[in-house]
Amino acid sequence: MSALQHCVLILLVHLALGSDFQQGASIFAGGAQSTFVKNAYLGNIHSIKRRAAVQFPGLSTRHRVSRRSTDLGGDTCKSLQGYEDRLINNTHTFTFNDLSGSVSLAWVGNGTGVVLALTTFQVPFFMLRFGQSKLYRSENYGKSFQDVTSLINNTFILTEFGLAIGPENSGKVILTGDVSGSRGSRIFLSTDFGNSFTHTDLSFHPLMQIIYNPQDSDVLLVLSITNDLWLSEDFGANWRKIHETACLAKWGTDNTIFFTTNTNGSCNERGMLELRKTSDYGKTIKTIATKIYSFGLGGHFVFASVMTGTGTMRVIHVSVDQGESWNMAQLPPVGHEQFYSILAANNDVVFMHVDDPGDTNFGTIFVSDDRGTIYSKSLERHLYTTTGGSTDFTNVTSLRGVYMTSVLAEDGSAQTVVSSDQRVEATAEAE
Repeated sequence: MSALQHCVLILLVHLALGSDFQQGASIFAGGAQSTFVKNAYLGNIHSIKRRAAVQFPGLSTRHRVSRRSTDLGGDTCKSLQGYEDRLINNTHTFTFNDLSGSVSLAWVGNGTGVVLALTTFQVPFFMLRFGQSKLYRSENYGKSFQDVTSLINNTFILTEFGLAIGPENSGKVILTGDVSGSRGSRIFLSTDFGNSFTHTDLSFHPLMQIIYNPQDSDVLLVLSITNDLWLSEDFGANWRKIHETACLAKWGTDNTIFFTTNTNGSCNERGMLELRKTSDYGKTIKTIATKIYSFGLGGHFVFASVMTGTGTMRVIHVSVDQGESWNMAQLPPVGHEQFYSILAANNDVVFMHVDDPGDTNFGTIFVSDDRGTIYSKSLERHLYTTTGGSTDFTNVTSLRGVYMTSVLAEDGSAQTVVSSDQRVEATAEAE
């Protein structure tokens, strides 16, 4: 393949960072986009020997999946006969003929057929960086794309977090651009599924992706590179600063914003942060927890990773009333080189990954009760890299209670496991 070409197969993957409570957008109410990002550094995971992922019966005979709650002797697979041919006939490829170091793909809306593709290429040069990006748009689920870079005046869009899709079928898209020599950034805004854009210049540089209020997609939140927390109530036309020295910020339910801060003005002292919230867009702010390392949200739960006061150990505290009261979760404590991660959560159950000690690249999945405090062990040796910070834990949303993920076998291979009863206790066996 030419260095100037990228042939991309659209896939949906779950990515999460190796730090407490970094989770995919699907966990939140109103989670809006599924994005596939291809970068040069997202390659093989160390020296892990990866066996083929489990296929559904009829597609492959390389693996067999055993599930506790499924009758493997039944005739449930007859309906899949001929599926392989249909899969081949309905698989399409598209080549982006440009010089691109990364490709980001995002669905825009549900059932609209609209997919946006952002290709970017950057070259560092001393203290500066030079790059180019192109924007493509598809209206047929990615079978073909049209180059629409002219809609954003050929502006360079940030690779890491430049593409933000609005919740549900709002049709909203935000692209965050890097304007050379500017004291701020430029954002491009669309309300018609990326068919047209307007732009607004910001007085600050975003540190993260702009995030939509799940209850009102006109209300936006973002942290700046100076750790100021900015809010817009008119879909990016105007912005106001609602707090200084905010380290991490997330939308909760009922227009509530949760964020961590430090009274000494520094975000470097993790474990000494305060967790605060506001339900009136910054007019009043309340401190709800202290000695915070990080926090996360899932369903109606608020999770806080709290220092124990014993060395660098920390534990999980859980709230079901928006942080007004807390209970300690019955999960193993973790140390400095370990992490927690919320893999999936709704109002009834939480899947929590607890990293094993040492650089093992795996941990244990625990499943909670409906209070989020009592946990039972679900899966050991769950593959979750600490250096790459990624896992392929997937909630198959079209099949209730079905989850898929990978375990790291004793021989160093990665094997896919499936659950059909909200507990990842199935096995994938090589034939």
